[in-house]
Amino acid sequence: MLTNLLHPLLLLRVVAALVVAVLVLVGARVAWQVLLRWQISRASEGQLYLERRAELVATLVQGALVMTIAGLALTVLAADRLAPSIRGAMCAYGVFGSTPTGFFALGTSAASAAACALWVVLHRLDLRLATPALTRRKFLALLFVVPLVLTDLVAQLRFVLDLDFTVVASCCSTSLDGTVAAVERAAPAGARDLASGVALAAALGAVLAALFTRWRPIAAAAYAAGALSLVAAVAAVPAVLWVVAPYAYESPHHLCPFCLLRADAGGLGWPLFASLFTGTLLGVALALVESQKRASGASAEAAAMQRGLARWAAAAWLLALVLAAAPVVRYLVLSGGVSLFGAHG
Repeated sequence: MLTNLLHPLLLLRVVAALVVAVLVLVGARVAWQVLLRWQISRASEGQLYLERRAELVATLVQGALVMTIAGLALTVLAADRLAPSIRGAMCAYGVFGSTPTGFFALGTSAASAAACALWVVLHRLDLRLATPALTRRKFLALLFVVPLVLTDLVAQLRFVLDLDFTVVASCCSTSLDGTVAAVERAAPAGARDLASGVALAAALGAVLAALFTRWRPIAAAAYAAGALSLVAAVAAVPAVLWVVAPYAYESPHHLCPFCLLRADAGGLGWPLFASLFTGTLLGVALALVESQKRASGASAEAAAMQRGLARWAAAAWLLALVLAAAPVVRYLVLSGGVSLFGAHG
């Protein structure tokens, strides 16, 4: 429905996706030229022209990164704000679920933002080198970012145009809560404790690995930080559903993570999900930089970059842990130490 584009947030989301697509496509065109003609050993006019164009492309993709992160936030914000406009939708879950492309659009937003962020890390590493040894690699990587960005543009258009404000959406309390609760009942005893334990252990492990990388940026620490960040991100999904969300709502049966974005939950979801996303990306970035040390031929510059990334990765995971623990600690203090799940059997 073209009239959906009259909604400011939806229009901004589509425009952001379109701008990113244009920036990355221009970058891809230059990237192809670089891959075909780049010869750093020659000081010809053509080589100097390519170097100037390469600098322009890097600026464009960095702008695309800002737009993709803003686009991801807009995707979630638009769905959250539109919930009252669709009958049955209590939160962003109902809006995303009201169309067949809603959750896919959310996924492509996150994927394109992550891809652009990791490309910028590779570009920043290349800038630190005395010779641009990673130029070909980073522009080859850019060609793999393009399909993600174009897929995101199509997904956002489909999501926006498929939205129908006359439908009755599935409420998260009747759809998501029931599904997740059924999975929990089918899981072995202690699955909730296991999920939260794995998430906690992996997140703490990511913090320690990042701090060790900051102190001594060796391969084992950097790769451990990347792997543990990915494990923690995956484990955070059941941990948020089964532990953080119920304690935030003070209800053992309400498990929707999207309701954490609402004011009645203190807006906890915004900083929590942002810190989880940031910590995961920075952890993976540490491993990415480590994988390019040999090719760059400048381990000292790569190690210096890892130290900076490691500091922020550790900070992001620590913030995520504090935010996730906050509703649990608050409830236990107010209840005198009585577990939410123990109190309700």
